[in-house]
Amino acid sequence: IMDIFKLIEKRRSVRKFTDEEIPEDILKKCLEYSLLAPNSSNLQPWEFYWIRSNDKKNKIIESCFSQNAAKTAKEIIVAVSRIDTWKRNKNLLVKFYESKGNTLPIINKYYNKLIPLIYTYDKLGITTFFRRIAFAFINIIGIFKPVMRGPISKRDRLDMATKTTALACQNLMMTLVSEGFDSCPMEGFDQKRVKKILNLNSYCNVVMILGIGKADTKGIYSERFRINNNLIIKEV
Repeated sequence: IMDIFKLIEKRRSVRKFTDEEIPEDILKKCLEYSLLAPNSSNLQPWEFYWIRSNDKKNKIIESCFSQNAAKTAKEIIVAVSRIDTWKRNKNLLVKFYESKGNTLPIINKYYNKLIPLIYTYDKLGITTFFRRIAFAFINIIGIFKPVMRGPISKRDRLDMATKTTALACQNLMMTLVSEGFDSCPMEGFDQKRVKKILNLNSYCNVVMILGIGKADTKGIYSERFRINNNLIIKEV
């Protein structure tokens, strides 16, 4: 088993895959471990669509502009963040805590009062309007001390969910490497078409599409390049 540093070093974005199949149990295990990623308030605002239908797979490949990373992939996973599952997930989480005998007041206050204030939305944008007013006053308080300045809009909440989902995607890519397989996280796709194929609503964001398989000998197009650490890592 490789240590984490070797896993990170070995992971590359592979643009072309061989015909070798991925055992179903391995991909299932990698998907399960991807969901152990850290996430905001443990609301787990993600969905992973394993494209099993040949018809859907062909449509997804076309939506990815038929690039090699999609066209030669043995499996395709579409990672989606969404903000319309928060209430279901919140209720499941509270129920879990209660089943463990954990009924601390802070849990009730956080999940049954604060979380609904942050995530409740309506299609007319009325809640967003009132949030903007509330946060305008909060920003005045912020002149004197640190305050929470959002989220306010639907876009803000989607951004939060998308950050979280990207962490789960990293887990997926790392576990695939540990099992001897490779991936390519693609941002080059027609999101509108992908959402239509998967019947996703406006409260969803397609974070990335992962082509998965065994790297072809010509699957990595160039040597790895990284900007000098001195330009990126700042000690302040």
